[in-house]
Amino acid sequence: MTAIIFLPAKENSKMRRYKRNGEYYKQRNKLKAKQKSRSVEEIWDSIFKPVDETDVLANLLVRIKDTPDVQHKQSRLRKPITQSGEVTARA
Repeated sequence: MTAIIFLPAKENSKMRRYKRNGEYYKQRNKLKAKQKSRSVEEIWDSIFKPVDETDVLANLLVRIKDTPDVQHKQSRLRKPITQSGEVTARA
């Protein structure tokens, strides 16, 4: 009696893609199962660093005092109308 030998076929690109995607989804599902739920406060604290209000106000006052006085641009003034009511124009 002859033994039957099974030779696996070569993997084509479609099979390699399915295999790679399957491994990815397997790993992703494991990580999702490991994640623990966090409270809203923990989420906010991870996004925004908790800061003392007095430090914020002190830093703001220091920054305001340190800013140099900058001369603002003056708006263009309209040429006055002559007493006779004539308007002068230049090209």
